[in-house]
Amino acid sequence: MYIFEPISASDIQKKLSANCRARRLEKNMSQKMLSVVSGVPLSTVQRFEHIGEISLASFVKIGRALGYAEELTALMDQPKYDTIDDMVRINKNKERKRGTDEKN
Repeated sequence: MYIFEPISASDIQKKLSANCRARRLEKNMSQKMLSVVSGVPLSTVQRFEHIGEISLASFVKIGRALGYAEELTALMDQPKYDTIDDMVRINKNKERKRGTDEKN
C-alpha cells in the first residue's frame, strides 16, 4: 500500500495535540475546564496533550469545545490532486461507493 505523505502518523498526532494545547492556553482554559466543557475525561485530555493519543470521538469533542467544529468537518472534504492524471482518475471515481484492490 502506498502512503501519500512522508510525515508519520505519530508526528501528526503530536502536532495536533500541540495545536490543541496552544488553542486551550490561548483561551486561558485549564485542562480540567476543557474536560468539563468538552465532556472528555480529564485523564484523556492529559494523555492527549502529553503523548498525542486520543479517540476520534474525543478529539472531535475537544475541537468543538475549542471552537473548531467547522474546520473539523471541512477536513479532507475536497479532493487533493498531485498530477493531472490524479485529477482525471479522482473525478472519474467521485461516485464510487467502494474501493478495490488494484493490481498493477
